[in-house]
Amino acid sequence: MRNAGYRRVSHNLAFLNNWLERVSPADGRVHPQYFQIQSATGRISSKRPNAQQIPSTGEDAPAIRRLFSPAPGKKFVKADLSNIELRIMARLSGDRAMQEAFQSGIDLHRLTASRIAGVPVEQVTDAQRRAAKVMNFLLIYGGSARTLQSRVLSDYGIFMSADEAEQAKERFFSCYEGVREWQERQVSEMGYTVQHHFHNCIQGFFTLPLTATTTLLGRRRIWPRFGTGIRASRFQMYNTPCQGTGADLIKLVMCEVYEKISSEQARIINSIHDEILLEVPEERAAEYAGMLKEIMERIGSELLYPVPVKAEARVMDTLAE
Repeated sequence: MRNAGYRRVSHNLAFLNNWLERVSPADGRVHPQYFQIQSATGRISSKRPNAQQIPSTGEDAPAIRRLFSPAPGKKFVKADLSNIELRIMARLSGDRAMQEAFQSGIDLHRLTASRIAGVPVEQVTDAQRRAAKVMNFLLIYGGSARTLQSRVLSDYGIFMSADEAEQAKERFFSCYEGVREWQERQVSEMGYTVQHHFHNCIQGFFTLPLTATTTLLGRRRIWPRFGTGIRASRFQMYNTPCQGTGADLIKLVMCEVYEKISSEQARIINSIHDEILLEVPEERAAEYAGMLKEIMERIGSELLYPVPVKAEARVMDTLAE
């Protein structure tokens, strides 16, 4: 126990020192670096320091997050897209059950739990919903029954036997047949073929057909070949179109938000995958929260039609709220 406590405190001190060392003497703020296309999926990434890894869970997370506050006279406005990866999967796969759930406003985790357990949605327990949440996010990316078994135990302390995990996986794909069919297409087609240009001192310029997966907006991830095979895992084949589309969506939102606030005393100060954080004048915080929510839902719903997109926005004095 002492060693665990020491490691926790040491980790927190290292995290905080990294931020303190990067405070700018010019304005007393920290200015992390952001990269738009450095990650393979196209998600925005950050470093020096990594503003996307401020602790959000754990015993010390609230105390650490309270240290991050807006400038005097300002408020934070934070908005995130609700279940965006599942909504994108519903659009990519065309799965009718998923699409109808989102169109009807049904909690997809409760719906999955209901289908797996064979009980009405209103009778689903909290434990069943938590297990279904793990299932939804794990199985759309090709997770195994064994991984499902270990994840529900480690994340929520829910025991599931190997047979129960296998049966749950089969029932999941019986409920969402469109997802299974989409995954099979991803493997069999491996996206589509593109002509990629190369050059070396012996052959000069030449082209080779390589396979690629794409986002809904057509951004491609080209897969390198290794011998006669393609160096890509099933997880990557399923993950890239989904998370990549989410990355495209959040960038479209950021572009419109920036255009609307660039001449005002407000700024975008962070983005964490499906979340945007603004610093805005205190007296207009509620207005900015409404604006950000509207932009996220409108652009998201246009991109993922017929799947509606929902966002949640709130005003905060610190990141701990």
